[in-house]
Amino acid sequence: MLTLTPTEKLAWRGFLHAHDTLWKGLDAELARDDLNLPAYELLTTLQEAGLSGMRMTELARRLRFSGGGLTRLADKVQRLGLIGRRRCPEDGRGWEVYLTSIGEEKLRRIHAKHLREVRRRFLDKLTPQETELLAGLWTRFEEDTP
Repeated sequence: MLTLTPTEKLAWRGFLHAHDTLWKGLDAELARDDLNLPAYELLTTLQEAGLSGMRMTELARRLRFSGGGLTRLADKVQRLGLIGRRRCPEDGRGWEVYLTSIGEEKLRRIHAKHLREVRRRFLDKLTPQETELLAGLWTRFEEDTP
């Protein structure tokens, strides 16, 4: 039977526990503003894309969602008036998602609060050197995503 060394076990379980704790805490903070982490990431990704928005397929890839998963999330966020969807002007086949003015305002209101929580719950617990080390490590796992 394969086993992990005690250090490997601590590293793996620590990662899982930290991810779960951070996710739940940050998600609960966003819930106070009627959002969740996936919706927040959707809004920030669209803000970075600019006025032209982004094709649904590209957005799903960036957010690590299946097409159906993104459609469900987009439906929910669109009902809140935070995003809009339109046919892609280039070919008329695909859909483009864009941030509405209501979405922009909502993001503006909660962005600083969310980043304060990220800092309090995560970054403040690390030294600058540890933060730099982690920033370099995460890219090693990007190639493993389907």
